[in-house]
Amino acid sequence: MATPRNILPADLARLLCAGLTCSVLALGTAYAETAAAPQTEGQKQAAEGAAKLAKGEDDEPHIGTMPKADAHRVYVNDPAHFAAITQQFIIDGASGNVLGMTDGGFLPNPVISNDGTVIAQVSTVFERIARGKRTDYVEVFDTETLLPSADIELPNTPRFLIGTYPQMSTLTPDNKTLLFYQFSPSPAVGLVDLANKKFDRMIDVPDCYEMFPTANDTFYMHCRDGSMAKVEFGGAEPKISHSEVFHGEDDHLINTPAYSMKAKKILWPTYTGKIYPVDLSGDQAKVDKAIEAFTEAERKEGWAPGGWQPIAFHRVKDRIYLLADKREEWTHKDPSRFVFVIDAKTGERVKKIEMGHEIDAINVSQNAEGTLLYGLSTGDRTLYIYDEETGKEVRHVDQLGRGPQVITVSDMES
Repeated sequence: MATPRNILPADLARLLCAGLTCSVLALGTAYAETAAAPQTEGQKQAAEGAAKLAKGEDDEPHIGTMPKADAHRVYVNDPAHFAAITQQFIIDGASGNVLGMTDGGFLPNPVISNDGTVIAQVSTVFERIARGKRTDYVEVFDTETLLPSADIELPNTPRFLIGTYPQMSTLTPDNKTLLFYQFSPSPAVGLVDLANKKFDRMIDVPDCYEMFPTANDTFYMHCRDGSMAKVEFGGAEPKISHSEVFHGEDDHLINTPAYSMKAKKILWPTYTGKIYPVDLSGDQAKVDKAIEAFTEAERKEGWAPGGWQPIAFHRVKDRIYLLADKREEWTHKDPSRFVFVIDAKTGERVKKIEMGHEIDAINVSQNAEGTLLYGLSTGDRTLYIYDEETGKEVRHVDQLGRGPQVITVSDMES
């Protein structure tokens, strides 16, 4: 696999720790032989390190550390087109530098806390790479070195392996409990005690999916009948209640909505561009007036949302970002070239941004000033980074694995 050209020395050091000294030596030699070509700081340091190793001056591995996370930290998950071995890239959106990488198994679900203090994933591995005994587990990483700080096995292989849907795994607001979804033999949500590094229990739930935590003992789920279920699990037995049905069977929801835990708000688009704002701040889910992203004329022209992760929300600016293009019906998972920016309060369109690339996933940094819009192209294996106000592409990070698909950011603003 090609090494991302923006990779930092800490990651090359991790390769050394994995016993790939010869590969790094070869990489450093290759860099040295092409000295005339522009080199990144990481490439220069790799060449210098390889030269020292060759002279016997420095044969000890070095593990670098990442800086403390800020609002421009962005995480790119690469499920690698259903490969058994996968990666996640940690990137500084402000510079475009790759700060580090973590390894995962089959269809991992990354979980990142809003304050940047928890980097974890729910993953699956097999005894013989892609066959044999299956093990589901939660892995927590040190936020400076990315070395594992906890490895928690999940009993009875309960994970639902159906793609990298962000809300299939999540954290409670206090970062102490991780939730994951089970589909078979019956719908359930698993609780993992991160504070004590152990599996807690499974909670039986109705025929509902995806979790949206609002308190340390409460989360919501979307149910097949079109309602939202509220699940309170603080007691010995869970307490479950339902909202009113807010959409019909023919009003198909895209299953990767945007959720702000701090705002307690879901922005849920349909295949046609209707967006349901779901308010979870009260005693029960309340669905506000739906927003139509497109005019009737635009819908007739074929404008509709599309992509794996086609919607994002900026809490402070109160803006919705919808990835869309002119498309045929039932192509809502295909990439798009435009982002429609909408005022979440008024429902009015703020602007339309032409991305200049086939984009599969979007997200937005949550800082009030200097906001960045992220667009991920699975085909290009590249994260494109834009100035949110002007829509201008300011940098990009390429060679991101084999099939990067999901962008995660933290909401650190007060």
